[in-house]
Amino acid sequence: MEKNMGKQRLVDKTIRPMTVGLTNLTPAAVTGGRAANTLGTIPIGNYKGAAAFIDLDKLVNQPLVLAEQQHILGILDGREEGHDLVTVTNPLGALLGTQVRGRLTVPAGEVWYISAVVTTIPADATATILGNWRSNRWTDRAVTPDPDGQAFHAAAFGNAAGFTQWDEFGWVSPLWAITNKTAVLRLTGGTVITLECAVAVAPPTADVDSTLQLYGFIGKQLVD
Repeated sequence: MEKNMGKQRLVDKTIRPMTVGLTNLTPAAVTGGRAANTLGTIPIGNYKGAAAFIDLDKLVNQPLVLAEQQHILGILDGREEGHDLVTVTNPLGALLGTQVRGRLTVPAGEVWYISAVVTTIPADATATILGNWRSNRWTDRAVTPDPDGQAFHAAAFGNAAGFTQWDEFGWVSPLWAITNKTAVLRLTGGTVITLECAVAVAPPTADVDSTLQLYGFIGKQLVD
């Protein structure tokens, strides 16, 4: 109730719900289209005793990586050639040092979580095939960088009797091999995994078909 020139006037102060739901509001509508540097308030925080702007990437985006892993939208287990399985062939009679490569590419808009990369190299009567694999997301620091990225192993693996290499990712995996990693391998769209296999010791007596299989799952991409 307000007084005006000695008279009292009733004022309606009833609290009513908003007629426009928050879901219908956009940042432009709330700010009137003004630039961020003209707004009255900008959220800041305290970092090591000093004021700092809030980093929305670290506050919002990066934690979403954990949420991505709660959605299994597809299985990866090396069953489909060209998708989660790649095969390369070192042909009969190939010269020493001859290398072949095969590649798998994560589709755009997808995120893959890999728990194991399994490379299988068959035996040959005379040749030893040496294998390794690379990711184009890893910078190759060699004097002449490899266009397919850094190799996972410092030295290629394999032996005359045939060889299967398990490279595993997850909290317990370093207990099995020092080269394993505690974090699950996250591959975003456009990531290329390359298998390379080279002839050593002697030319193969037959075609040698080696494979690389990815094990894990397709998550729900929430962060680029």
